[in-house]
Amino acid sequence: MRTNRSHLKLVRKEAWMRVKDPAALRRKRVNRKYSQRDLAMLVRRSQTTIHLLETGGMKTLSEDLALHIAARLDVDWEDFFLLEEDEVMPKVPNGMHSKSTTSMAS
Repeated sequence: MRTNRSHLKLVRKEAWMRVKDPAALRRKRVNRKYSQRDLAMLVRRSQTTIHLLETGGMKTLSEDLALHIAARLDVDWEDFFLLEEDEVMPKVPNGMHSKSTTSMAS
């Protein structure tokens, strides 16, 4: 018996970063003599994004952005960011569930 697997999707991982200590991020930026606007331009984001990261208003950010910020501040990303991953399971379309459970209830 062959099963049509065209409906199955691979499990994928979603990754994002979380700022460990927003105040420390701000202190490092100021120590490097960057304004929020300067750092924002260097990492190609808005000044508002930098402000939100430094005040805790933005809880998560992309891995790409965290790596760019760490590179511009000349620090290891692990010093300021936590990597968070989550596996996203494939969804089973309706009608693909086992019918044995319904026949057992009869």
